[in-house]
Order: sequence, then structure tokens, then C-alpha cells
Amino acid sequence: MNNLSIRRMFACSALAALMILTSAATSADAAGALHRIGAVTWQPKRYIGQELELMGFPLARHSEYVLFSDEAHGRISAHDLPVVGSGIAGLELHRRYRIRGNFVRGGLKASNGSQYHLELTAPPYLTDR
Repeated sequence: MNNLSIRRMFACSALAALMILTSAATSADAAGALHRIGAVTWQPKRYIGQELELMGFPLARHSEYVLFSDEAHGRISAHDLPVVGSGIAGLELHRRYRIRGNFVRGGLKASNGSQYHLELTAPPYLTDR
């Protein structure tokens, strides 16, 4: 092996290690942080399959889900998040809630066209902050 081959091998190993550390940090950050709805729905691939805690406002109720947003009022867009699970029937529209659940792609046809939704793993609760 010559010097150039050794340097290339080292560079590839260092790059692979950096990619693994970055991926692990992203997963850890997502799992332990309180997220905004838009932060998740604007970069959804980053959060697929993770349990997330989010804060937002229910804007619209549908038979199977409730659409959550970062704003208490306003137009519904593709970046609002459909939420399913136990406890959605009792949610008051336009009030701030903390919600926790698994972020999923597919399996729900939402009126806003979102391919993603949150499946609750804990009951939502009202919050002032």
C-alpha cells in the first residue's frame, strides 16, 4: 500500500465515523426535545419512525384525526400535522397542547395532503407554554 491509499482509507473511515455520529446525534436530539409542528413537517424525513413531543394547536377536527398547527388560527396547509389516537375527540380547537407520539409516513389520507401523521403514545394535555 502506498501513502495515497493509506490517506484515502483514513479519510473514508473518518467520513463514515462522522456520518454515524451525526445520525446518532440527530436521533437523540429528536427524541429528547420539544418540537414545533412546522419544524417537523418541513423536514419530515428526518423524523420518520421516531417518538416526538410537540407543541401546537388543533385547527380542524375530522372523523379519524385532528390537524395541528403552530398557530392557533389560520388557513390549513400541507405543513399542518394530522394527529390520531386516544384523546383526540376531547381536544378543544385553537388551544395549545403538548402531544407525544410516533411520527409515521403513510397509512392515513389527510385532507391537507400530508403524507405524514403522528400516532399518539400519550394523552394530549393543555399547556400555557
